[in-house]
Amino acid sequence: MKRVGLLGLPQSGKSTVFEILLLGAGAAAPTSQGRESIGVVRVPDSRLDQLSRLYQPKKTTYAQIQFVDTIATVAGSARSAAKGQDLFSAVRTCDALALVLRDFEAGSEPGRDLATLEAELILNDLALVEGRIERIEKELRVGKRQNEREQVLLGRCKTLLESEQPLRAQSFDADQDRTLRGFQLLTLKPLLVIVNRGDAESALAPEAGPGREVVTLRALLEREVLSLAPGERDGFRAELGIGEDGLSVVIRACYRLLGLQSFFTFGEDECRAWTVRRGAKAVDAAGEIHSDLARGFIRAEVVPWDKLLEAGSEAKARERAWQRLEGRDYEVQDGDCITVRFNK
Repeated sequence: MKRVGLLGLPQSGKSTVFEILLLGAGAAAPTSQGRESIGVVRVPDSRLDQLSRLYQPKKTTYAQIQFVDTIATVAGSARSAAKGQDLFSAVRTCDALALVLRDFEAGSEPGRDLATLEAELILNDLALVEGRIERIEKELRVGKRQNEREQVLLGRCKTLLESEQPLRAQSFDADQDRTLRGFQLLTLKPLLVIVNRGDAESALAPEAGPGREVVTLRALLEREVLSLAPGERDGFRAELGIGEDGLSVVIRACYRLLGLQSFFTFGEDECRAWTVRRGAKAVDAAGEIHSDLARGFIRAEVVPWDKLLEAGSEAKARERAWQRLEGRDYEVQDGDCITVRFNK
């Protein structure tokens, strides 16, 4: 399950955003661990809804994503890391970060707040990189040279961070990426910018960029919508000119950032959504379901979800030649309905 950490300056509406994500998914109350609250959110997917209506399974299982709400970030937080107090520890293991920016009152400057938050992340990473470089230099002075390549890599990162450039916009080869992942650097993580808007005319939203997505929400208004009965929400959103619910907007952006897509398994027992990275092979999808399916993989029987719905059953999809037999190296497509055949 992927994890997304929420950060924001005080009074940004970060906790309200966290609340509407959980309410929109009908999620259970979050669990609290120290300075963080963790909510597990069901990923809405109309394709799975339609498959479930077709098969009427005993169970319908949606993909899930975890959101981590932390204490608000304040200027100077990153400097605490150099003194051993890491105020970003709650989100360090997250796969992506979401920064909530205030844009719901006069004087709001989301671009300025984004620069402030980015500066905190950069300073935090810089403190970690400099600390590691110092340790390597001590090793080199006593003749331990096994970390020379790491020193060069971290020196490059230090130069970038000192010039106020987040690392997510940079390119690293596979070995370098593996090395840097061990440090859990914050500016290396994909970044979702959530502009929390009000009813009045708003400032220009920050622009998207490499490893960065930008979405806008009206969090307070969305919370009002979610207080209504489910059957009344779409009509109220239409009256207010809100095109889509906040949960779907945020999760779709997270999937784009993290390079994720969904495939489905289906039948009378269960219809289920599974999450894999774009470019995943059929054997990877099999392994996501169960490791035994990957080990004994024979073939995948694949039909696009819309073709399965149009046909009305797997057998009819097969009759129309819409179901294909694919080998282990087939690249899974978003919305594929897959049956894995394997040796037990």
